Amino acid sequence: MSPRTSGRLLILYAVLSAVLAWMHLQVPFFKIPFIAGNVAGWVVVTLLLAAGVWLVRKGKHWNLSPLTRKKLQRFRAIRRGYISFLILLGLAGIASLDTLIVGKRALLVRYNGQLYVPFVREIIPGKTFGLTYDGETDYRELQKKLKAENQGNWVILPIVRFANTLDSPQIIETLEMRGDKLFRVGNKEAFSGTAYLVFKSKPEQKRQEFMFRNGLRHGDMRGWNEAGGQVEKGRYEKGRQLSYVDYSNGKAPALEALTAPEWRRFVYPPSPPSLRHKHYLGTNSNGVDVLAMLFGGWQQALAAALLYLPVVFGIGVLMGGLLGYFGGVVDLFGQRLIEIWSVLPFLFIVMIVSMLVTPTLVVLVIILAAFGWMGTTIYLRTATYKEKARDYVASARLLGASTPRIIFHHVLPNVIAILVTLAPFEISGVITALAALDFLGFGLPPDVPSWGRLLHEGVENFNYPWIVSSAFVAMALVLVLVTFVGEAVREAFDPKKFSTYQ
Repeated sequence: MSPRTSGRLLILYAVLSAVLAWMHLQVPFFKIPFIAGNVAGWVVVTLLLAAGVWLVRKGKHWNLSPLTRKKLQRFRAIRRGYISFLILLGLAGIASLDTLIVGKRALLVRYNGQLYVPFVREIIPGKTFGLTYDGETDYRELQKKLKAENQGNWVILPIVRFANTLDSPQIIETLEMRGDKLFRVGNKEAFSGTAYLVFKSKPEQKRQEFMFRNGLRHGDMRGWNEAGGQVEKGRYEKGRQLSYVDYSNGKAPALEALTAPEWRRFVYPPSPPSLRHKHYLGTNSNGVDVLAMLFGGWQQALAAALLYLPVVFGIGVLMGGLLGYFGGVVDLFGQRLIEIWSVLPFLFIVMIVSMLVTPTLVVLVIILAAFGWMGTTIYLRTATYKEKARDYVASARLLGASTPRIIFHHVLPNVIAILVTLAPFEISGVITALAALDFLGFGLPPDVPSWGRLLHEGVENFNYPWIVSSAFVAMALVLVLVTFVGEAVREAFDPKKFSTYQ
């Protein structure tokens, strides 16, 4: 594909993404720029549009050099890496289809001669289809109802017809507080797990949720207002409060008078894989379909990689280029800064941040990038330091080229190819780091699908082997494929294959 064709496709994609977002339509593939939020989404769309226009205007002058063609041919010749690349590309394409593959909203509904497309729209009330409630339609229930009526109405559901968060029938159990400890009714053993309180006026709405161990509050606490917005967050250890954050400017404590005194918990017995119930890899102990959660975790991993690489490579190229080209005091100061920054306790900083704010994907990627740019910087510094000693740099300087022009138009284009070999290993690193944080409990919120949390749950519940085996196979498969691609790229782009030093 030529650069000008790529530019036209980028322009088309950016325009369609912007139009669909403006119309509030959640169309798979075209909503990818908005994965980090609306503000970031409009920034990404603008950058894509600018890049497309630039490629259309400048692309006609671009041609791959014979050396680059040889490198690409060698990459294709390394079958293990090339096939792994194609598999990853296919998995990324499947992830971009989003709710076309996995989700609880129907793809298409025909009811009384009208067609509805629920998966790209806002909530459609159940009464629209003759059900008895005003809330969002349960399309699995609707499919059974229309099939039983046999009046020519029908529902088409995704392949995996469950959301990647809580989406199972709820079994609610009442608990009792005896003194300072929580117990199951009629049970002498102290309760361990997650329990919650509700509003008096809205028993279906959670007020506060606590984690318990041996009857005592131990772990995270979250609180919501009557509208469902989070207003507080805390952490306990053996019944003692370690931290508390109020997001409501003092209004959260006033909600205590609205809280019902009864403690409750959801019971979700994990179910094994079943074709009959459409749970192809079973469910976990929170009632979430395992396949849907793996799909959502893969989407989170891809989004993290797409956000992480530009930040890390942008900082690495800028810092590495400056340190390598100027050297001297600039290099000395930069090296000391890297040494100081590298010894900061990464995990403690993540713990502090997770106490202060809700650790969204963007926040975690920023933290990971803040500690991940140093390796790229060191590689680019070394390459720039070697490149600035070449004769063409001295010639450009003699011809009167400015320092910025020499750096950005001559030196960096000749060293930036190193990023191609670093990219697969950076992707592998960010996927592993994100899963590790989720495994330790300092990652994404509990209602966000995550491989690390699924792996942690599987390790704690070996009686349900389908949980841990699914998470392990998914992570191992992706990391092995990324590693194969990285090895193939490194071998294909190795300068020793195409150069002879004398």
